[in-house]
Amino acid sequence: MTLIKICKQSLLFVWYFLRLPSYKFHKFPLKNKFNGTAHVLVNGPSLRDTLKDYDSGKIKIDDNSFFVNLSALDSHFLQIKPKHYCLSDPMFYQDYLPKKDAIRKVYDIFNNDVDWDMYLYLCFPTEKEYDKLEQYAGLTNPHVKIIRMNRKTCASLVPAWRNKLYASGYFMPEDGTIANTAIYLALLEGYKEIRLYGADHNYFLEFAVNDNNELCSLDSHFYDKAKPVMKPFKNTCVNEDRAFRVHEFFYIMYVMFQSHDLLQQFSQYLGAHILNCTPGSMIDSYDRIKEYKNELPII
Repeated sequence: MTLIKICKQSLLFVWYFLRLPSYKFHKFPLKNKFNGTAHVLVNGPSLRDTLKDYDSGKIKIDDNSFFVNLSALDSHFLQIKPKHYCLSDPMFYQDYLPKKDAIRKVYDIFNNDVDWDMYLYLCFPTEKEYDKLEQYAGLTNPHVKIIRMNRKTCASLVPAWRNKLYASGYFMPEDGTIANTAIYLALLEGYKEIRLYGADHNYFLEFAVNDNNELCSLDSHFYDKAKPVMKPFKNTCVNEDRAFRVHEFFYIMYVMFQSHDLLQQFSQYLGAHILNCTPGSMIDSYDRIKEYKNELPII
């Protein structure tokens, strides 16, 4: 690297640091504490079939698993007893009416039904948000061990610098979705194979704009009991009660897919392997298991 490039990268790092919403850094306590295979289970509709295969013994999923968001509502949470659980959506620390009851039920499960040691990772930009979630959740179960992450990004640095910062635990790829956060955690904790399930990421097929110019979504998940219906896709990241603007949604999609590319590069830096086990997944960053590779029609 030339002296000019080193100076530019150094200035870029200073720029990242000065733009941080919070200057507090949390030492990550589980760096390289695990090994073997991690199972990242995110909540796309395809996870329903994956769990059927798990029930029938076709696939093996053990407690080295990452569950996310509202997946504790499904009975498999208490069967698998995952070591890891991730939250990063602002709806988990405020009265988000569309999912308020479900969120409260998740916290009740954490408090009353978790009888094994489970790490609960919180991923937010500011300390204020961490404080709000811990107060809102009211968790008192000693089995649930809360870990605050460092949601600080450095995507434009050269790969050598960027990956070193990711490996330190003090910076990470922007999450985009909770799937990115869980994959990053699995890599940071030392797992050498990460198997990804339920990451359909085909949101483009589930969105429309209604006559009120509101972006609407099916918002479908594997645990849904009723058939999903189109409804305004509310932005939980702002105080206003409004749907996402289309450009906001596509920016989030850009961040999410870029983050998967950064995670793939980080996995190579660590000598780990991310394997996408989601049939029909839109993610183009990771190797796929053979039977789940997309077969495109011959034109």
